Amino acid sequence: MRKWLVTAATFSLLLSGCAQTEGTDSTSRESISLEGLSFTEPVPIGDPEKNPSDPYMRTSPSGKVFLSWTEEVENEEGRNVLVAALAGTGRVLDEPRQMNNQPGEISAHGGENLAKFTVDLNGGVAGIWMKPLPEYHTGEMRFTHADPDAPFAETAVLNDDNKPVNHAFSTITTGPDGKVYAAWIDGRNRSNPQDDRQQMFMAVSEDGGRSYGENHLIASGVCPCCRPNIAFLDGGATLVVSHRFVIKPENIRNHVVIRSTDGGKTFSDPVVISDDGWSSVGCPHAGASMTADSRGTIHSVWWTGGRTDQEAGIYYTYSEDGGQSFLPRQLITRASPNKVLHTQVRTDQNNNIYAVWVDIQDENTQIFLAHRQADSAEWSPKEQLTDGTQNALYPMLAIDESRLYVTWTEKKGENSQVKVRTTLLTGS
Repeated sequence: MRKWLVTAATFSLLLSGCAQTEGTDSTSRESISLEGLSFTEPVPIGDPEKNPSDPYMRTSPSGKVFLSWTEEVENEEGRNVLVAALAGTGRVLDEPRQMNNQPGEISAHGGENLAKFTVDLNGGVAGIWMKPLPEYHTGEMRFTHADPDAPFAETAVLNDDNKPVNHAFSTITTGPDGKVYAAWIDGRNRSNPQDDRQQMFMAVSEDGGRSYGENHLIASGVCPCCRPNIAFLDGGATLVVSHRFVIKPENIRNHVVIRSTDGGKTFSDPVVISDDGWSSVGCPHAGASMTADSRGTIHSVWWTGGRTDQEAGIYYTYSEDGGQSFLPRQLITRASPNKVLHTQVRTDQNNNIYAVWVDIQDENTQIFLAHRQADSAEWSPKEQLTDGTQNALYPMLAIDESRLYVTWTEKKGENSQVKVRTTLLTGS
């Protein structure tokens, strides 16, 4: 199992074989200019002797940015996951707290299958991750919760099927109503080993992530190894989930969204974000990124190999009708057709859009960023955020009232390091 996880993370840049709304109402605010973003120097995170990796960021309902990452455990194959608040400089504000109380239960270099968390309305942190099981390609979903500045509770199993199958690639988000929504890709009902499609299940917590209701099926035909996303519209009345959908027998792997208007109990049929026509026999380990702005517009950014090599690139689209339809995709930049690349998109309080992605530069993978002003049709020129000396992987974004935060993993051989850069939003 651990061998599979390392392969997924290290080689997800190759074709393998197998939102919470970011801003608030900005009508009373002066528009923020996006020209001249000036990033801080990269800040290293964690204990360098323990090869920090797998960063994940969330902005809390109160506007504070939190970062999680994993570190090696001495004499153990797995890793621990730590979480801490960030200062505007990108440095850790307080003593990191360890989410898992069983040392080493986090998968080694999880890639898009990394541990995730959300911050509840009271400042508590709810975490979720896959714990590998001994059987090949199997794992269970684990969860925990901590009150503000308190230690994390004993971890528990979230999936309720008790089957040694695949439970992985999760997402977790706090809704406007204070409930915590968790969703993950699940193989409990898979009957044909030749069919790699799986299902997505959801569980909802009404106590901030301390406990969850029963698991319920929300989607089928799901690509088994690409992250989902959750966004809320209409003050939480509409719940939107994105995932990658597989069309057989052609193995077309498009990104889709499903919608719920009853608190996640039932969902619509999938709506295609973009019909890219990209076919892959292997599982790509790269989901689209999705978020919703304060006006209820859904934004999505993703990589595709396209129908031809000339179509390969980083693309963007949006929906103004709550995910019932999406506009034709817009190319942000051409990209490698042969290596799977990862993206992130977020919006600020003025509905400006920021995208980061991985691409190849001088044979190394590097992190790039572009932005687009609200109501503009054009993206800025892309900016390289990494120095090119090491491979940079899996970028993440977060935004508070005045700053943009970018984090990623840098790898050189067996060594890794988490880096953070921030920039003041011009006009803040």
